[in-house]
Amino acid sequence: MTTQNAVPSDEGGPQRRKNLLTFLVALTVLILSATCLALSLFWEIRSSGGSSVRPKDSLEAEALSFLENRDEIRRAADLIRQSYVDPVDKEELIESALRGVRRMYREGRDEEALVARALQAMVDGLDDPYSAYMNREQAEMLQTQLSGHFSGVGIALEMVRNEVRVRNVLPGTPAEESGIREGDVIREVDGKDISGMNLEEVVMSIRGPSGTRVTLGILRRPERELMRLTLTRREIEIPVLQHRLMEGGVGYIKLSDWTEDSDRKMQEALWDLRARGARSLLVDLRSNKGGYMDPAIRAADMFLDEGTIVTSRGRVSEAGKSYFAEQGKAWDLPVVVLVDRFTASASEIFAAALRENGRCLLVGETTYGKGAIQKLFPLEDGSVIRLTLARYYTPSGRNIDEQGIEPDVKVRNPIVDDKDLQLERALEILKGG
Repeated sequence: MTTQNAVPSDEGGPQRRKNLLTFLVALTVLILSATCLALSLFWEIRSSGGSSVRPKDSLEAEALSFLENRDEIRRAADLIRQSYVDPVDKEELIESALRGVRRMYREGRDEEALVARALQAMVDGLDDPYSAYMNREQAEMLQTQLSGHFSGVGIALEMVRNEVRVRNVLPGTPAEESGIREGDVIREVDGKDISGMNLEEVVMSIRGPSGTRVTLGILRRPERELMRLTLTRREIEIPVLQHRLMEGGVGYIKLSDWTEDSDRKMQEALWDLRARGARSLLVDLRSNKGGYMDPAIRAADMFLDEGTIVTSRGRVSEAGKSYFAEQGKAWDLPVVVLVDRFTASASEIFAAALRENGRCLLVGETTYGKGAIQKLFPLEDGSVIRLTLARYYTPSGRNIDEQGIEPDVKVRNPIVDDKDLQLERALEILKGG
């Protein structure tokens, strides 16, 4: 038997080669497409300065370019990223700004309005109730409140049912001297109808340099006839502190704001009450929502010889600090501090410092619970970014944010009655009852 070497059959060979060639061509096209896409993304990111924000259309791309090329936006983004209490991604800030200006950019709004909206949107994107962007008028009002004085006529206003009403008339001011009353409705300022103006705009139009005049158009019930009063503006001091000697030798101090000099005013009140024979002290911080931190720390030190007052912690060096009481105190007699659900921020620092160092009893309701510290960052156009710089901790090391401080003696005032049960209970404690 003769044997032969076996040779594989070549049936179907041409078709296989054709299929293989088709596969290789398709694979090559796929690789080239992926490479082009990668290069396109690379150049898009590089041309936008590394931004990963993806515009939806050409108009949105213009808006993004507008934001990235404005010095005010870049500086604000850097400021927030460097100073905010928690780490913040710059791209997230730009994305927040873009979301804020999309509609306005499509409407063709002017650049000043776009920049203001972008700054507000960036800060809003932090989802922090205590950080805010304020325009020039809002910043001026805040600075006025914190300074404790302003140039105006001496009225506090509120918006009620779309009417600007006088909520309070400060004693010894042009408003009181001209006969303006609580409940009067402001309808005109210097002959201009204020309908459509917000409360801040009305307040700013009434204030002005000392010695200048302003004419107010006022409606008063029941007559409802417009009367016009011309007043001369002058420097007004906001009465942030009131004090008096009560029955039983109880000194009473009511503080409504922690302004720049509120600690000095408290010191003067303590001296006066001691000179008049006060044997104990009631500090009323109800509805005091805070203000400057430093005056509250200095005021707490007046009641302490030693111990921690407060500690702050943040990412920047200036945010981390511990404050300690110095030897010698201005008041060494018994103290009760009145608090409620509106007692917040610097008021909580003061209350916690005294309470946790064994220098007072707290009476009232659990406080608001604001354990964050803000700093004002002025911008070139007069607007301001208020930014949470740090969180603070009480002497025991507790952060009270969203928790508040529980009082030693819980008392709630009735809603439909004028009785001040909190004040009555505090007085009972100080009188030994």
